[in-house]
Amino acid sequence: MAIAKWDPFGEMLRMQREMEQILARLGSAPRESEARVEAVAWMPKIDVKASGDDIVVLAELPGVSPDDVEVEVTDNVLTIKGERKASLEEKDESWLLCETCYGAFERTIALPEGVDPSSIEAGFENGVLAIRVPKALASAKPKTTKVEIGKK
Repeated sequence: MAIAKWDPFGEMLRMQREMEQILARLGSAPRESEARVEAVAWMPKIDVKASGDDIVVLAELPGVSPDDVEVEVTDNVLTIKGERKASLEEKDESWLLCETCYGAFERTIALPEGVDPSSIEAGFENGVLAIRVPKALASAKPKTTKVEIGKK
């Protein structure tokens, strides 16, 4: 059995969509003039994996420009923050349904002691931010020093 992280924001959005579907069936759906894009709190999904002694962080950021993303390390905490901007309606367009979440986001990940922040690399491809933290797991391994017992 796999352990899944509970996402309270995702759960609330799922419930909101289900309520909108129920209201639509009852004829209480918002009229076309009421449908609009609003900024809603959201967090991109992330995966963290080990690759040898490196840690690799993958963040799903579809629709986000690399220019709208910042990656920082402060006191061994990796922070990914940015914003997914809403697309504007054109003169002859209006939203009938919009389920995409827009707005600012921030994710933080604690890194092991001894990580060199200047060695961290990041790349962005196909809406996925990939961050490689070299030798992070090697620095986290416990180091044992044998103490010799001498005679008195």
